[in-house]
Amino acid sequence: MSECPLPLPVARFHGVKSLMWFISLVMKNIWRRKIRSVLTCSSMAVAVCAVISMLGTAEGYEQSFSALFEAQGADLVIVQAGVRQQVASSLDHGLAKRFKAIPGVRDVEGTLVDLQHFDKVGIPVVYFFGVDPNSILLKEGKLLEGRKMVASDRRKMAIGSMLARNLGKKLGDKIRYFSEDFEIITIFESTNSLESNGGVIPMEEMQELHGTPNRVTTFLVMLDKDRKKPEDIEAIRAKMESLTDAKGKSLNIAVQTTRDHVKANFETQMLKGLAWVSSTVAMLIGFISMLNTMMMSITERIREIATFRAIGWRKSRVMRMIIFEALVLSIAGAGMGLLFAIPLMEFLTRFSMTSTLVVSSLTLEIIGKGVGMGIAAGLLGAIYPAWIAAQLSPASALRYE
Repeated sequence: MSECPLPLPVARFHGVKSLMWFISLVMKNIWRRKIRSVLTCSSMAVAVCAVISMLGTAEGYEQSFSALFEAQGADLVIVQAGVRQQVASSLDHGLAKRFKAIPGVRDVEGTLVDLQHFDKVGIPVVYFFGVDPNSILLKEGKLLEGRKMVASDRRKMAIGSMLARNLGKKLGDKIRYFSEDFEIITIFESTNSLESNGGVIPMEEMQELHGTPNRVTTFLVMLDKDRKKPEDIEAIRAKMESLTDAKGKSLNIAVQTTRDHVKANFETQMLKGLAWVSSTVAMLIGFISMLNTMMMSITERIREIATFRAIGWRKSRVMRMIIFEALVLSIAGAGMGLLFAIPLMEFLTRFSMTSTLVVSSLTLEIIGKGVGMGIAAGLLGAIYPAWIAAQLSPASALRYE
């Protein structure tokens, strides 16, 4: 006895026609509620855009901070032990000679780091660096305008090109720092956004204004070319941390590689924490949005879904239909979010109020995390509605009005 062929909706996914019919059914279900589908995609897009932007900013900030040290050739960074914020570190500048005497150390440069804000023009954070005018650290920037700083300069300052643009300053203008007017004698260009958004002041003057003579925030350690292997770096690091003062007490210093220092930096950790908290909230919004959309869709389609069950659809196939609808909406929303995130990050890096805080780094990993989290949130939001739809009995079509 030959088997009676089932209607196309009942047929399983054995043929291309059946699969195409199923896909067209899903697309029609999405398209017949255009406004709701667009709103759901938009909410997912906002969530994905927020995730990519926040994670990209945190990653970019870390990379920019790391590049700031590595551009100077620094292999190790020395700060005061137990201090979470780098700007709170305070070390005796005279220690540089002891560090430099260690075999394998090519040079040691001390720097002062300070954070300032310019609320009147909407710039929340600007890094100022106190550096010896003769330091090798000043050789990296590309001089755009003015002259190089010399040891005899008093109340003079060099600023990055981005900071000059944000403040609307030019050569000869003055910037107020610690109630003192500093004349801009140099405008330099740097590929590092933190440096380009910052300023440089002679170290002795910054020490004087801070009331911390002969104190520095950080030491940057440059090693000999033949001592850059991981085991050599670790040996030199351990040697530095084992140094003691005249009384035999520890110097209370933390010696780290540039990457380890940046990862342990308080500002980096705080920004990463905020990025993940914000991303979690954004994904929760996307999850709730998808859950609400699919529940409304099922409520409106009780007769349709129950009819499919009556003509032979299995529960698993009903669930696949609902989840596939959510998948399409999630992918569309994630794609929109990515398209929004790219210009948003570019705008924030150029906008004066956020350029000192937002450092864009939209790597494939960050994009993958954002898109993946968006799709995952959408699918999770569809699981419960799909289960509810699968429980509908064929009799529901008769009872539904």
